Amino acid sequence: MTDEYKRPDPDELLRLIKEEDKKSYNGYLKIFLGYVAGVGKTYRMLSEARVLQDREKDVVVGLAETHGREETEELLKGLEIIPRQKIDYKGITLEELDLDAVLKRKPEFVLVDELAHTNVPGARHLKRYHDVEELLNAGINVYTTLNIQHVDSINDIIQQITGVEVKETVPDRIIEMADKIELIDLPIDELIERMNEGKVYIPEKAEQAIQRFFKKRNLVALRELALRYATVHVDYDMDRYLKKENILGPWETSNRIMVCVSSSISSRRLIRVAHRLADRFNSEWFAVYVEPSYGYRMKPDESFQLEKNLELAEELESKVFRLTGSIADEIVSFANSKNITLILLGHSQRTRLQELIVGSVINQVISKSDAQILVVENENKNKTPPESLRTDLDAGRYDWRPYALSFLSIGITVIICFLIRPFVEAVNIPMIFIIPVVLSSLIYGRKAGILASLLAVASFDFFFVQPYYAFAVADVRFIPTFFVLFIVGIITSLLADTVKKQVEYTRQRETFISSVYDLSRDLLTSHGLDDILEKSTRYISESFNFDVLILLPSDENNLEIVSRFGTKRDFDEHENGVSTWVFKHGMAAGCGTETLSSSKWFHIPLKVQERIMGVLALSSDMDINSEERHLIEAFASVISLALSNFIP
Repeated sequence: MTDEYKRPDPDELLRLIKEEDKKSYNGYLKIFLGYVAGVGKTYRMLSEARVLQDREKDVVVGLAETHGREETEELLKGLEIIPRQKIDYKGITLEELDLDAVLKRKPEFVLVDELAHTNVPGARHLKRYHDVEELLNAGINVYTTLNIQHVDSINDIIQQITGVEVKETVPDRIIEMADKIELIDLPIDELIERMNEGKVYIPEKAEQAIQRFFKKRNLVALRELALRYATVHVDYDMDRYLKKENILGPWETSNRIMVCVSSSISSRRLIRVAHRLADRFNSEWFAVYVEPSYGYRMKPDESFQLEKNLELAEELESKVFRLTGSIADEIVSFANSKNITLILLGHSQRTRLQELIVGSVINQVISKSDAQILVVENENKNKTPPESLRTDLDAGRYDWRPYALSFLSIGITVIICFLIRPFVEAVNIPMIFIIPVVLSSLIYGRKAGILASLLAVASFDFFFVQPYYAFAVADVRFIPTFFVLFIVGIITSLLADTVKKQVEYTRQRETFISSVYDLSRDLLTSHGLDDILEKSTRYISESFNFDVLILLPSDENNLEIVSRFGTKRDFDEHENGVSTWVFKHGMAAGCGTETLSSSKWFHIPLKVQERIMGVLALSSDMDINSEERHLIEAFASVISLALSNFIP
């Protein structure tokens, strides 16, 4: 083995050192991992808490769910329990972890059961793992429990095994934060015996569970999955240790994975497969969505699903890119530019007609790319969108304006052709009918254009081909004319729709880029703090049509509104409290996030490196999608840099 082979990657070492330095400021996280409810996770966690207490450690119980199990409740005796927060929700009083009480008490260790739990609306965070993150950032050590079916990256595997889609999941990044994962295992026969004895659920509920989720074949598969997952985590910890201690030779960093995302719900499975592969091979991975150049118009449920898919990719720590153009060409070009070694594609859900017109994307990528291609079968093909989305979609189906325009434009064209018929031969009239086809396509898209093409052929035959006012043809030489007019009309409508889509996309991108450039240029030439604040809020408001506020700390370190633009919405004490939390923790919160989601404003910190100078708050009638959020973050970065020159 040569010295060159043993030499570590300095960039990798630097990254590991930074991770360790950052970790030293946070609390210790231990996860008790089980393969299903009832294996003894909470019991084991409480047992360890009592051991810590015997060692004179400061331990409190933030939240422990005993589910009425006597042996588990017995372990709670003698432990300090933080009273739960009571939240009124739809007339019912529910209990959650009192996060502020734990932070105020600031113990050395806190027990927080059921990491994947979704909090009651009105709690600070949407998910309990966000509560755990805040506790860790405060330097409090956390012990928590988790079942394998709640791990986000293997959610699709769980659904294959059990036939049940688990809604509550925990991002893998939270589990990767864990300093220790302890697998709580229990033989399956013993678990079923505990179920029958009523030690997991009450007898009636236990019988239902055994017949459904707790089938023996499911339990065998879940247990094996938990064992494998814990083994992979041990390998990951060992790999990090060996890299840090410079024991191994060069580490494999050549693999790069790319997953192609669409608006299909099956893309979520594709994203999770890519994450598992990237995690397994310690590889960088990218999630790419290509908006087709032929101007495909998404339905409301498809657009919503696309945003959810891209959010999942970001949650699983992928680098997300949006491209526009020929789907296959853009995929291959991106793969070449990033040195991608593996491309993941889902089975196409296109119709035969679409494949005949534009071809098979999978076949084109395979023929053009040198990377390995993995095609993953689509699932949930028949899954319906949420009821709210179906309602919006149904409402959109009855928009009569595109079709009214097609009828109106063809009708006007017929009148014009009647007026000029004495001066124009019949064979030239079809050229005039191309005009309303193009207009319909440019204004309302290809559906209106295709309808206009059909109406153009029918009108030409009915009004201008003998015998008049009948759908009949005396001269068969006109039949090819009908066919050509229809085909040319369809092609023209598709091209016009594509041009319209490209123009809209280009105009939007140019507007955003121009706004960022203009903001950067103007802020560099600003004469003072007030000038920077006024320009910042105005630029963002005009670019996104949002209400915008900037809050900066006063001399007493209380946040105050120092600039606003287009603010028609109230910014009350509750919203100011959200901004205060964002300023304190340096994390985005509010509308569209999983933290303080009841807020009507989206709050983002203005920070340079670790220094937080203020908060940018935005509000809109529409939800902020992921692309807009990235652009807002770019604006916030530019503003933060400008403010750093004026705020000591």
